[in-house]
Amino acid sequence: MKKFRIPKYIPALLLTCLLSTACDKDFEEVNANPNAPETVTPDLLLPHGIESAVDLYWGSGVTSLGADVGNLYAQYWARIQYTDVDRYVISQDVVDDSWRDFYIESLADFQRVYELGQESGNANYTAIAMIMRSWVFSLLTDIYGDIPYTEAVQGLDNNLAPAYDAQKDVYAGMIADLKAANDMIQVNGSSVSGDILFNGQMLKWKKFANSLSLRLLNRMLGKADSPIDAAAEMERILSNPTQYPVMSSNADITALQYLAAQPNNNPINQNRISRDDHRVSATLVDKLKSLGDERLAVYADVPQDGGDYKGIPNGLQASDANALGLSKTSKVGAYFTAATAPAVLMSYAELLLIKAEAAYKGVAAAGDPAQNYTDGIKASFQQYGLTADDAYLATTAYKGGTEGYQQIMEQKWIALYGQGLEAWTEQRRTGVPALVAPAASTNGGIIPTRLPYPSSEESLNYVHFREALDQQNGDNDMKLKLWWAK
Repeated sequence: MKKFRIPKYIPALLLTCLLSTACDKDFEEVNANPNAPETVTPDLLLPHGIESAVDLYWGSGVTSLGADVGNLYAQYWARIQYTDVDRYVISQDVVDDSWRDFYIESLADFQRVYELGQESGNANYTAIAMIMRSWVFSLLTDIYGDIPYTEAVQGLDNNLAPAYDAQKDVYAGMIADLKAANDMIQVNGSSVSGDILFNGQMLKWKKFANSLSLRLLNRMLGKADSPIDAAAEMERILSNPTQYPVMSSNADITALQYLAAQPNNNPINQNRISRDDHRVSATLVDKLKSLGDERLAVYADVPQDGGDYKGIPNGLQASDANALGLSKTSKVGAYFTAATAPAVLMSYAELLLIKAEAAYKGVAAAGDPAQNYTDGIKASFQQYGLTADDAYLATTAYKGGTEGYQQIMEQKWIALYGQGLEAWTEQRRTGVPALVAPAASTNGGIIPTRLPYPSSEESLNYVHFREALDQQNGDNDMKLKLWWAK
């Protein structure tokens, strides 16, 4: 290490400055570190807030929320090594760290961006923060159930034991925030920096806000105790595309585009540098084979030893999984494991299939269920540079009625591949597809309905922790059904 010698005259100079009030200001300026800003600006907070949330959602770490809880529970992937998590043995770290990182990392950043946007009069920063805050809150409530919402992220205001809000009220709050964000966005107004999702294209932020609203409202449809009229809110958005624009093509997909170099590469890619624990689930492979679905070639790779695509069953004992052979089974498709693979928050295909379900349930402005269903399939294929040919569209043609509803939800499950947490939520909500818990699973033969609250809440926020469980009429386990669940 290079050593510096302090000249003998420095102490005398310091003493002179300390005795002179005129030296105070100059001394502070001379000693200011230009690489350590004294004030934080939104453009510094926004990228970290977005990437920390998306990394967690998409899948990072040896055992992770997105890659394991999401993709395993939705039966997109299966574990071929270290299979405990695939049998619903969840480490406390996954439960605790996911809650902590969403609140302390992402939400804290978005809250500060929100405040700075208000202080500076930049409504676009405020709106972006509200939209991203709503997306993260939607993940939290869909994973855990009732959560701190109204009183969340108030630690700096000395509220260290926030009350929990009922899930239905969290949903109503998110819809209100997303509407307010849409209304305050100035498409040609104040510019924003640090926007690593849309590069400051505010029309796309509007489309994401309203499309996300439709996702949430769709879960509220038909709930007798819903605090808001979900159907009317969907009509509000879908009947006025000028004021409430939504995604209109695959160009509007909300996705974080990762970079080739570490540390900004896709977290699945980073995991694969040293790990090889996952294979594509037999549940998915068998379904796509039965339909002759060309998306299989994107979702999975053929085995290293050659032959046809081969998935493995979920939840095997480690010895049984290992016996299937690392080189004889299908890895997750190279498209999804590339360094620059995008992490999708919401796709155009999903929006179309949301509209198909809403139309099926009587939301007039959603259009025709059959047309939305077919367009959703086409959009999903196009997302990967494929074309849904006439033969496939004939095989999967919409049949209407109860069977048609099953088709909508099944195609949604296929289209959401990679977005394991979202697919897990939809499967819990609808029961489609009719997934079966592995025989060797540890949750009483039930695919987990939620994750338990973290240990920190039980020890540091016990009163509200207990109130939340009592309000949901359940225990802090993975069998408690959430408000929107089937």
